[in-house]
Amino acid sequence: MPDGWRQMWLLVFYDLPVIEPEQRKAATRFHEFLVDQGFERLHYSVYERFCGSIERVETFERRVESALPKWGNVCALRLTDRQMSSMKRWIRARPDAPTDPPPQLLLL
Repeated sequence: MPDGWRQMWLLVFYDLPVIEPEQRKAATRFHEFLVDQGFERLHYSVYERFCGSIERVETFERRVESALPKWGNVCALRLTDRQMSSMKRWIRARPDAPTDPPPQLLLL
């Protein structure tokens, strides 16, 4: 199987309420957690992380699950590197270059 099918990305989408101060703090903590775990913002409330393998994806899914706030919705989506590279993105109505995996895996 080509590497593009074995290398994996994890996308995390969330919609968290921020009406009450406690909810805002929880949403901020969750955002900071994702950044600390090496996720990068793809879009507002959508974060991506190159994981390299399915085992690493599963590790980060468990980490995300352990950091879930009490309120709101959080989803995780697994994508192969090949699927991720086929994503079309437009920034200011211009096609953007595909997202490449980092040159090496980050160890956290």
